[in-house]
Amino acid sequence: MGLRTWAPGLLAVGLLALIYAGTLQRDVNGSAHDYLLDTGEIQVALNLWGTIHYTGYPHYTILSALLTGLGRGLGMGPATAASFTSLIWSGLTLLVFYRLLGRVLGDDYPLAAFTVLAVGLAETFWLHSIMAEVYSFSLLLVSVALLLGVQLHEQWQPGKWVWLMGVVGTAVAHHRILLFLLPVVLLMVWPQPWSQFRRRPAVLAYSLLAFLAPFAAYLYLPLRAWQGAQWVYGQPGNWAGLWQQFTGSEVTGALLRLSENAAGWLDNGRFLSGHLTQQFPGVFLLAGLVGLVWLVAHNWRLGLAFLAGTLILPLFIFLFPKAVWAPAVLMPALLCLAVGVAYGLRTVGGKRPFVRYAGWLGLAALALYLGISNRPFVTALTTDPAGREMITRLQGLAHPEQGADAPPTIALPWGSGFFAAAYGLYVSHELSGLVLVDHRADFAAILDDAGVILTPALYRDYWPPDWWAARVGEVSYSTAVPEIIAIHRPGLVEESPLDVDFALGNGIRIRSAQLATEALAGRVTLTVDWEAQQPISRDYSVAVHLLTQFPPQSPDDVVAQADAAHPVHGWFPTSRWAVGEVIRDVYVMAGAGEGTAVSPTAAPTTVAITMYHVDESGQFVNGEWLVLPLPAP
Repeated sequence: MGLRTWAPGLLAVGLLALIYAGTLQRDVNGSAHDYLLDTGEIQVALNLWGTIHYTGYPHYTILSALLTGLGRGLGMGPATAASFTSLIWSGLTLLVFYRLLGRVLGDDYPLAAFTVLAVGLAETFWLHSIMAEVYSFSLLLVSVALLLGVQLHEQWQPGKWVWLMGVVGTAVAHHRILLFLLPVVLLMVWPQPWSQFRRRPAVLAYSLLAFLAPFAAYLYLPLRAWQGAQWVYGQPGNWAGLWQQFTGSEVTGALLRLSENAAGWLDNGRFLSGHLTQQFPGVFLLAGLVGLVWLVAHNWRLGLAFLAGTLILPLFIFLFPKAVWAPAVLMPALLCLAVGVAYGLRTVGGKRPFVRYAGWLGLAALALYLGISNRPFVTALTTDPAGREMITRLQGLAHPEQGADAPPTIALPWGSGFFAAAYGLYVSHELSGLVLVDHRADFAAILDDAGVILTPALYRDYWPPDWWAARVGEVSYSTAVPEIIAIHRPGLVEESPLDVDFALGNGIRIRSAQLATEALAGRVTLTVDWEAQQPISRDYSVAVHLLTQFPPQSPDDVVAQADAAHPVHGWFPTSRWAVGEVIRDVYVMAGAGEGTAVSPTAAPTTVAITMYHVDESGQFVNGEWLVLPLPAP
């Protein structure tokens, strides 16, 4: 192929690269969407030459860590460099796919280019090209294997066959689901391998060696564990841990289960069809199947191979819909289906220039439609601020003062929040001085050693107080800094100034109350120390109001408020308080209700705080109000 034949493909892939670059994920991942479920983990691992979850993906992690290091050397940020590796893998995939289409279609390279453009803007292809994930690398291996298979179908070469087995072996070592490539490429080239094996048995040995050799890359996992890498998933440093990760046995037993009734099978069918039509319109999918049937009629081995490539993975998803992330695993099938679309258009338009040009225009229109419709969703996922917000939330605890007894221990459940914190701790070093643990930690031992465990308040539904009590026994809760809960053993009296000593009239007093204002951030922060002076049988709610005057004369006098169903961000109902126990609580209010700045026109002057309950008639019953003048910022 000369430059003239490569030009349409280079233009299509170049345009896609510009689109991908404009939507590339450039900061720590914050999205908990299934598309990005592991992205935060991979962002950390690639920047630390670490290892990732089952099944380890050593080829991807080694090569992508190398590219990430090169990207950072060129001035990219850590998250950008990790995402850029996927753009590279996808760019190579699309160029190989263009070459593959050129072999199947003959000389219609513009049709191949428009097909590449449409495929590249499908939701799953787009997203996996702009975030740190393993599936762009998967698709590169698939496209190379298919191209080699087509070339061998056209002309048998024993040396190229061995290379093909090496690529397929690498693909299977990378992700077991890619074993589907073996029957696909065998359909393309059979019976040549069998004839070759019978004449030259050594070729069989070379083929097996080429297929199995890539699995040696799994030595990378125990190697990094033995080297003490900062980010190592599981326990690959011993045989049991390495085997568990290699096989994925941590989860496969629970996920590889067939439906037990007709309703389940119907749900599976709807699940599969929903994901297929999420990527391409139904007419595109139907045209792809028709085109592949047409290809079977013209070249039955090649057609059956691509038809098998289209059907095997959707069948697996239909049987085991929970075993994999469907949009990612469907990408190879959609690639084969796109071959059918292009072949059908090439066949129909072969002797009819108008139909040929209409096919080009239809694919261009499809690409435009996909680009416009998918961009908002793609951008929303890759710019989700939750990861950055997690780092900001924890920064109030980072960099502990010298002389502190022990670094603060932060507990986060394994997931996007944990990965964001790990990114801030190990990669960007914004959270230096913290100890990070996940839900598998020995929390009782940590409490006995460090005395306190910190966790973001937003995880109350994930591990509520009863969850903690079941694991560590009796504990108390307080607010360490805004939005961060301190979990510690109960203490009858804690260090707390008695500078307010204000009784609410319900058996609870406010020992201390401190106000701080942040003019630039537009926030007012109230830190309050509660104390139960007698047993409390009722669960009281908290009202904290930023006011222009007290008592307010109209709703306009309430500039902002930070009410809570229970103290400590809902973690510690008052009925659980021990007599004499001091509970620190923090409330943050944003002025003017906008969360951006304290309104100069509203002129807030005071903060009022009390506790209240709702009586049997549904009426609010307030305690005494403590009114504090607003300090100057």
